[in-house]
Amino acid sequence: MRKKNIGLIATAALALGIVAGSSAPVSAEPKRGGTLNMIYRVIGAHFNPTIVSGTPTGIAATQMFSSLTRVDKDWKVHPLLAQSWTTSDDGKKITLNLVKNAVFHDGHPLTSEDVKFSLETYKAQHPFKPMYAPVESIDTPDDHTVVLNLSRAHPAIMIAMSGQLGAVIPKHIYSEGNIRKNPRNSNDIVGSGPFKLKEFKPGEYLILERFDQYFREGKPYLDKIIYKRIKELNSRI
Repeated sequence: MRKKNIGLIATAALALGIVAGSSAPVSAEPKRGGTLNMIYRVIGAHFNPTIVSGTPTGIAATQMFSSLTRVDKDWKVHPLLAQSWTTSDDGKKITLNLVKNAVFHDGHPLTSEDVKFSLETYKAQHPFKPMYAPVESIDTPDDHTVVLNLSRAHPAIMIAMSGQLGAVIPKHIYSEGNIRKNPRNSNDIVGSGPFKLKEFKPGEYLILERFDQYFREGKPYLDKIIYKRIKELNSRI
């Protein structure tokens, strides 16, 4: 990464933290509404975070897809789709208790089967799949409980399940056929995040709008996010 881009990426990361509702400082009485305009050197070709890494995908995908946990600036893990969890004494079994009011943008309830499918997709498809290598199997005893069975204790797994590496995608959309060729990776995207896709012009811009059924009550505050591509650094500044 060129040094001159580090500051822009850090700024984008901070903005995303505020949008997604991280622990970044906010006013005591935040105002609802408004549009966030962001510029970047490239707009991703698709936005399925379970099969590709990188900021062009992740900057937008983390707003369209909710993750199991979230991490603050001090790397402390907080609940998100997983509202609580327990770990066995030997660290080899992690039980996630999911929120019960999360739905995808098409109205389908988000369940443990979606979580299982998503984590298995990460393990099979993602460039950083070693983060989930210790996961031997996943049980779904009911719609809102996920049990991860590990071959060994994995101290970083709760961090792995945050952000771009812990997004939950809808099984009913992505389970058929080759997921890498699924047209819903870039068109008519269905996530469960605070924002949903409104318009996408490849290589030029991406428009997201607030998802009113987002499971975190009162969030997000913004009405819309617009990502624009400006390739040349001086023009972006």
